Parts: sequence; structure tokens; C-alpha cells
Amino acid sequence: MTTTQHDGFATGWYVIATADDLGAQAVLPLRYFGRSLVAFRGASGAARVLDAHCPHLGADLGVGGTVVEDTIRCPFHAWRFDGDGQCVDIPYARSPKIPARACVRAWPVRERNGLVFVWYDGLGRAPSYEIPVIEEHGSPEWTGWTVSKMTIRTQPREIIENVADKGHFPTVHGTHIDEFDNEFVDHMAVQRSAGVAYPRGGGSDRFRLTATYYGPAYQVTVMDSLLPNRLINAHTPIDAHSLHLRFGVMLKRVGPDDKMARYTEAYIHNLQSGFAEDVQVWENKAWRDRPTLCDGDGAIGALRRWYRQFYPAAGAMPGAAAQQEGTT
Repeated sequence: MTTTQHDGFATGWYVIATADDLGAQAVLPLRYFGRSLVAFRGASGAARVLDAHCPHLGADLGVGGTVVEDTIRCPFHAWRFDGDGQCVDIPYARSPKIPARACVRAWPVRERNGLVFVWYDGLGRAPSYEIPVIEEHGSPEWTGWTVSKMTIRTQPREIIENVADKGHFPTVHGTHIDEFDNEFVDHMAVQRSAGVAYPRGGGSDRFRLTATYYGPAYQVTVMDSLLPNRLINAHTPIDAHSLHLRFGVMLKRVGPDDKMARYTEAYIHNLQSGFAEDVQVWENKAWRDRPTLCDGDGAIGALRRWYRQFYPAAGAMPGAAAQQEGTT
């Protein structure tokens, strides 16, 4: 089990569901950031996320709650809450006036690229950056997302450190790296690499990719390989010691649907195998705040400095400083 020097959770956008997870009139109970949440989609079609526990007598709106028009109705006493978290109806109240404290926290939500995001900030600040649109999403020339989700006993810094950790690819994944570099600009951390992957099922795949984290928890990879693809890698903390890792793939169509389905299945299997190799390390390693590094370890120090900006207590890191490479 790893530990971190940072308290709480990083500020940023986090994936909490796919659009398909949250269908029309759906209610989805969630557990993230050490608290219970509920996502629902009302008559307007907009995705909403609220703190889950009713302010009345504490029932979980996500467990037995139902959508009524553009509100969610509590399963205990039928109090109804709108997408802003305000109670708008108490069916048995003798007075039409709603108690001032009859409200729950509403979370900022974005639905983009077939994913549902919430904004987390321990100080309650508004979003400071946006999630970019993936142009290929929804194109008939590309498959839709195939998304898998893993529960991992680790903390987010272990996941994001792969951005700069060139040295683990040949050892853990058997991948040969020819080119590798990093760039850190504002809320973005970029990895550019090229080489040859050797899937565990056999064969080889020469690739070139640009993988970009937008904030601390959502990465998009543009990869040219045997099958051009787009990947997402999104990790969301359940609590201080575990997280959900979602990874998804879209492939450029090169044949009929049945052929693409087989390609996608094989590609997802290779991704799952690769992440399983990482998970074995993540769940058993000890976090080093001050690791002993060598001159071939690259931009691990720069990545860590960039990451600090997402913790309010650490203060904002100037962009120029975050781009300087070094070790901690």
C-alpha cells in the first residue's frame, strides 16, 4: 500500500461514468472522494451529480431514488431535488415553504467525448480548465469507445508517474522504446514516444504516440500503429487508498463491423494485460517522496513538480518552473 505526502485529492476533472452508464431516466449510485454521490439524468437529458444523502433523514438518493421530470426523488419520504441540489417538493408538508437547509451539494459536471466528468476542488473553487473535444468520437470512420474499469489498491500519483517513467516499459511490458520525451505546460503533461510493442499474445506492433494528461486524472492518447487508435486513461479516487482506473479504446475502421469487433476485443485484451502488469507493481510498492534516481530516469522530478499545482495547499506552480527537468 502506497502513501502520499499530499492531503486530500487533487483538483481537477474526473471521469465518474460513461454516457452509456447513465441512460435516460437513470440513477447511478457512486462512491468517490471518500463520499457517497448520486448521478442522474432527468427529462432535460443533462447529467447531474449530487451528494447522495438526503438532508432530511439521511437516505441515499442513489439507492432506490427515482427520476421525476428533471428531479430525483428520495426513496424514503419522496422529497425531490433538482439538478442544483435544491429541494423543490415535499409532498406531505403542510406549508408550501421549503426549509432553507433542504439542499444537497451539486457538483460541476461536463459530459464530453461519451464520458461524464465531475469537478473536484477541496476549496470549492470553480473549474479552471476545460476538457477538450476528441474529434474522432462519433465519427463513422471510427468505432465507439470500448471501456473497461479496474479497482486498484493504490493512490493516483502512482498511475500518473508512468508519464515520465521511460525505464519501466521494457522491464514491465517488454516494450522497446526508440524515442521518449516529456513536456509540461499549464494543466497538461505530455508524453511523446515511439518504439515497438510486443503483445503477450505474440507478434509485434510498431507505434508512435502522443499521450496528454488534461489535469491530474484524465489522459488522451493519439497513437499511430498497425491499427490507428485513440485511448483514454482515467483514474478516479474511491478513497485515500483505492481508485477506479478506466481505460477505453477507439479504433479507425479498416473493415466490416464483425472484423472490427474482433480487433477491438484483442486490443482491449492486450491493454488489460498491460495494466495488470502495472497493477502488480502499484499494489505492492512503497511510495518514495525522495527517491534515489539516476541520470537515465528522465523527467520524474519535473512531473512531480507539475503535479503539485493540483493541491491547493501546495500553491500554484509557475509554468516555467514546472517545465524544468530534474530530480527530487
